[in-house]
Amino acid sequence: MTETSDDLVLLRAQEALEQGDVEQATFLARQVLKLAQERRDRLYEGRALACLAHCDLQLSRLRRAHHNAQRAAHLLRESQDRGAEVMSLATLSSAAACLGHVDEAVESALLAVSLSEGLALEHLQPLAHNYLGVAFFWCQDFARAEAAFEHSADLVYACDGAAGPLQPLLNLAFLEASRFAALRFDTTLAPSVEKLRSRLLDCDDISGRHGDDTLMPGMTVAARTLVHVFNGLAAAWQGDMDTASAELMWCDGWEARYGRTTWLTAMRRWFEAEVAWACQDFTLAAALGREMIAAAAQAEHEALAGLGHIIVATMERCRGDSRAEADELRRLMQREQAIRVEALASRERAAERQLQARASAEHIVRLESRSRMLERLSLEDSLTGIPNRRALDRRLSSRKPGAGAADQTCVALIDVDRFKHINDNFSHHVGDRVLKVVADVLSGSVRAGDFVARLAGDEFVVLFGQATLADAQQICTRMKAAVQGYGWDGIAPGLAVSISVGLEQARAGESMQVLLQRSDNQMYVDKRRTRA
Repeated sequence: MTETSDDLVLLRAQEALEQGDVEQATFLARQVLKLAQERRDRLYEGRALACLAHCDLQLSRLRRAHHNAQRAAHLLRESQDRGAEVMSLATLSSAAACLGHVDEAVESALLAVSLSEGLALEHLQPLAHNYLGVAFFWCQDFARAEAAFEHSADLVYACDGAAGPLQPLLNLAFLEASRFAALRFDTTLAPSVEKLRSRLLDCDDISGRHGDDTLMPGMTVAARTLVHVFNGLAAAWQGDMDTASAELMWCDGWEARYGRTTWLTAMRRWFEAEVAWACQDFTLAAALGREMIAAAAQAEHEALAGLGHIIVATMERCRGDSRAEADELRRLMQREQAIRVEALASRERAAERQLQARASAEHIVRLESRSRMLERLSLEDSLTGIPNRRALDRRLSSRKPGAGAADQTCVALIDVDRFKHINDNFSHHVGDRVLKVVADVLSGSVRAGDFVARLAGDEFVVLFGQATLADAQQICTRMKAAVQGYGWDGIAPGLAVSISVGLEQARAGESMQVLLQRSDNQMYVDKRRTRA
């Protein structure tokens, strides 16, 4: 499977999500994940994990969604896929918020907002702000949640795209319904539902103009279910039981499309509990409230389960059962404590993964540094520190054959005169020091673009880049004088060193090997002249 086919499969997975077929989307994303892992393609592994995390989110497999979204965000950050990273961070924030990991939820959403602002993809900014609102919402910071949702809706309007801002508007309705429940618990008075009604009218208007399109793919089932839930809650709170009953039937039909217990099941139980309460069947209302908690816990939506505890505690208070109310609040505290412990463990695992990633990156850097060092050493003469024969061969392989005078390539072969005599009469240690000095003298005599290397033993070579024969001859004369005039007595009394140089210029059509051979022949001519 190629990258193009991976993209096509992930596109089919997204289309399946749009149609509510989450299982098919999951199957397709797993195909891409398996092949990406086999070929160690971290980009498509991250994209597949991001898709799987979103599928898990739809099916209320929130802990798996949280885990996959964390991994996806890390891989996509490494792969520099900012758009997909924003999507995975939004999913991560949503899953973390539902699990009650509010700090991680806010951090992930803020990062998504920051990244989205530097991208040309218009739909990502409103999506990131929407999930920032979700994070604030489940933190019960209703004011900042409301501001984030409204800003998300404004950004959608500004995009002037085909889709409407249904998702942030539905979240604003959710916020009003939750605020109603919270105020009812705090004040024991029935708050107004007018703002909830106003939010629902906005949702109806957008649905009429844009349909059920939402910022995140695959949200159609959730969107339609929530519309019926919130309309039904508002009707129940206002005593309109006919409307509430009708909305309940519609809600059942949409929620059943997932074929399993999800957080929407908990939302429907909340709706049913409020209907029972409005009908003054307090015993049934409390029982349905506890079913809401159980369904939310089964769907791993800890934040919604917490809201369920508040609702049941309020119902028990209205029944006059203070002990049952206290028990419910105690269960809420126990749940919140368990959430804190789980959140800390999750952050510890995330920190450990980051440390492992950092250690892996540092290991790669060390390997690359070592590789560069070994490469450098393989091209360097261990005694003199100048380039060796391997470096010369590499340099020559990159040069084209001579092109006559226009090429202006000159080569000098250099040999230390009577080097065996130096080793035999002054020791090999002195001979090594002589080679080091000669290498230093040659390197210090040439120009910046010239190349000096040690061939073997006491033989050296100089490649002159873009030099006339006269220029190169002048440099060679200077090198010979510098070697002969060096203070060799400081190394060993009576020591004297000279060099022989064979200088030649490239000819048209001549290979570098032929040029080197002519330079070598010329060097022996110079050596015989020196001995004479």
